Amino acid sequence: MNCLSVIIKKRFLLLLGVVMLLPACNTKSKSERMQAVVDEVRTKYKAYEDISNENQIFEAYDYFVKQKDYGNAAPAALYSGCVRQAKKEYESAMNCYKEADKYGRMVGDSVSAAFAQYYIGELVNNSGNEAEAITNYKAAAELWGDSLSRKAKCLNAVAMMNIVIDEYDSAFVYLDQALNLAQTAKDQVTEASVWNNYSVAYQLIDDYDAALDCLRKSVPLVDEKRRPVALLNLAKVYLALDNRDSLDYYKTQMFNAMETVECSPETQAAVYGFLIKDALAVGDYEKAYQFEKQHEQVALDLLSDQSQSSVLEIQKKYDFEAQANQHNRQMLSRQRLIIMLTIILIAALVLVTILILNALKKKRIEAEINANLLELKKRNAQQQQEQTEMQAQYDELQKQNAQQSELQAEFGDKLKDEYLQKCNIIRCFEVLSRDRSNPIAFKDLEKSLFDGEDHWAGFEAAFEGVHPGFIAFVHKQYPDLSDMEFRYCLLSHFKLSRQEYANVLGCSVYNVDKIRASLNTKMKSTAI
Repeated sequence: MNCLSVIIKKRFLLLLGVVMLLPACNTKSKSERMQAVVDEVRTKYKAYEDISNENQIFEAYDYFVKQKDYGNAAPAALYSGCVRQAKKEYESAMNCYKEADKYGRMVGDSVSAAFAQYYIGELVNNSGNEAEAITNYKAAAELWGDSLSRKAKCLNAVAMMNIVIDEYDSAFVYLDQALNLAQTAKDQVTEASVWNNYSVAYQLIDDYDAALDCLRKSVPLVDEKRRPVALLNLAKVYLALDNRDSLDYYKTQMFNAMETVECSPETQAAVYGFLIKDALAVGDYEKAYQFEKQHEQVALDLLSDQSQSSVLEIQKKYDFEAQANQHNRQMLSRQRLIIMLTIILIAALVLVTILILNALKKKRIEAEINANLLELKKRNAQQQQEQTEMQAQYDELQKQNAQQSELQAEFGDKLKDEYLQKCNIIRCFEVLSRDRSNPIAFKDLEKSLFDGEDHWAGFEAAFEGVHPGFIAFVHKQYPDLSDMEFRYCLLSHFKLSRQEYANVLGCSVYNVDKIRASLNTKMKSTAI
C-alpha cells in the first residue's frame, strides 16, 4: 500500500510539472506569433501594399511592452504607427512613432529610431509646421550613421522644407549634401528626387535654364512609375517659357508614359490642371472647358473615396471584433480540453480520492461553464446592439453622401457659369482689340464685367489675357500713377466718349478731363 502511495505521489507530481509547463510553452509560441505579425506588416509596408486592416500589430505592440521586450517593442510601435497613419488616425500614429523612437534609443535600435523620426517629420510637415519637421529630418539623418542612401533621403527632405520656407541658400547646401550621398550610394531614386527639388528651387528664383538642366538629369533616373510626373514637370517649365516645340514634345512623351502605368488620381488631377493652362495659353477655350470637366470628375472621385472611408473603417472595426471573439472562443475550447485531460489523468492516478476530487471539479467546471455562457450571452447582446448602431451610422452616412452629391452638382453648375463668363469677357476684349469703337462689344463687356466690387480686378485679369505684359510695362514706366489714372490708361485702348469714360470710372466728365491732363503731365515728365 505504501509503494502504491509513493508511485501515485510521484506520478501526481510529474503531472503537476507538465501542467505548470503549459503556460510557458504557450508564452513562447505567442512571442513567436507576435514577431511573425510584425514581420508580415513590415514586408507589406516595404512592398507598398495596403496595411490599413493589419490590426493585429496593435496586439503585438501591447504584448511586447507588457513583456518588457523593448527590442521587439520598438519595431512593433513603429509599424503600429504606419498602420495608424494608413487609417488616417494621425494623432495615434504620432504617439506610436514617439514610442518607437524611445524604445529604439533604449536598446540601441537606431534603425527604428531613425524611421520614427522621419515619419514624425512627415506628420509635422503635413500639419504645416515646416521648422519642426526640419528638426525631425535632421535627427533621422544623424541616426542613420553610415547608411548613405537613407541619410541622403533625410537631407533631401530637409532641403525641401527650406524651399517651402523660402530659405534657398540653406536649401542648396542640403541639396548638395544629399546629391553627393545619393550618387556615392548609387541610389538613383533619391538622386532623381534631389534633382527635381533643385529644379523647384531654381524656378522659384526665376532661373528656368538651371531648372530645365536639373529636370533633364532627373528624367533618366526615375523608374517607369514616376516617369509621367517627371515629364509633366518638364512640360510645365516649357509652358512657363512659352516654348511650344519642346512643350509639345514632352507632352507627347508624358502621354506615352501614362499609357504604360496606372497613374494615381492625384497625378491625373495634376495632368488635367496642366492641360487646362496649356489650352488657355493657345486660346482653345473649348478644350480648356473639356479638361476642366475631366479635372472636376477626378476631384469628385477623390472626394467620394474619402467619404466612403468612414464606412470602411466601421466595417473593419466590426471585422476585428469578430476575429477577437473567434480567438476567445478558440482559447476557451483549448482551456476546456486542458481541464478535461487534467481530470482524466488525475482520475487514473489518484484512485482513492477520485470521487471527492471529481465532484469538486465538476462543480467548479459547471460554475465556469455557466459563467462563460452568461458572458457569451452578454457579448452577443452587446454585439447586436453595436450592429444596430453601426447600421444607423451607415444610414446617416448615406444621407450625407446624397447631400454631398447635390452640393457637388450645384458647385459644378456654378463653376461652369463662371468659366463661360470669363470666356465671354476675353472674347469681348478680343473684339475690341480688332475694333475699338465697337459699341456692342463694349456694352457686353460692361454687362459681364462691371458687376460687383472687384470688377477692376477682373478687368485687369482679362486685359492681361489679351494684352500680355502691358500692365507690367505701365507700372514700370509710370510708377507714380494713381488708381484712376492707371484705369484711364487701360480704357484708352478703346474709343470711348468722355461720358463713357465718366460712366466706367464712376466720376464726372470734369474729373475725366482732370485725370487726362494729370496723366499727360506725368507721361511727359517721365519721357523727359
